[in-house]
Amino acid sequence: MNKEEMIKILGLQPDATDDEIMTAIKAGAQALEEIATERTKAEAAEADKAAAVNECEKVKTELANEKAAHRGILLDNAIADGRISVAGRAAWEKRLSDDFKAGAIALANERSLKRVSAVDGKTPAKTDAVNLVALANERMAKNPGMTYTTAFALVMKEHPEVK
Repeated sequence: MNKEEMIKILGLQPDATDDEIMTAIKAGAQALEEIATERTKAEAAEADKAAAVNECEKVKTELANEKAAHRGILLDNAIADGRISVAGRAAWEKRLSDDFKAGAIALANERSLKRVSAVDGKTPAKTDAVNLVALANERMAKNPGMTYTTAFALVMKEHPEVK
């Protein structure tokens, strides 16, 4: 290679000295080393990023599995308590999936279903249950000035066995 070509390639002035040419060559070599170092760092960062993305996906999958298990336990308990039917499980599953907090509160506030006897298709006979509301209404009818709250409190005192 001749000197004029090297000066053109290095982008130096046509009257550059040998020292200037060597300095430019050394600077170019150093720049190549820095680029190689930065490339290595970038590749390591990409590898770290890929590992972090994989870990994130793994954790998301584990969280989704935990949420599904939690929903399943809530629904199993609600069915066991008689608050929802087996047929209604899918609807409650969707509701809990869409908005867990609101669905869980609604599920907790769900009242027990009326049970039907599997043998004869009739509701089970009630034992001698005391209807406190009916007794309070009777007491109010007998005492026209009495409030419902007072009547109900008196009926509750008369029947402490009813909770």
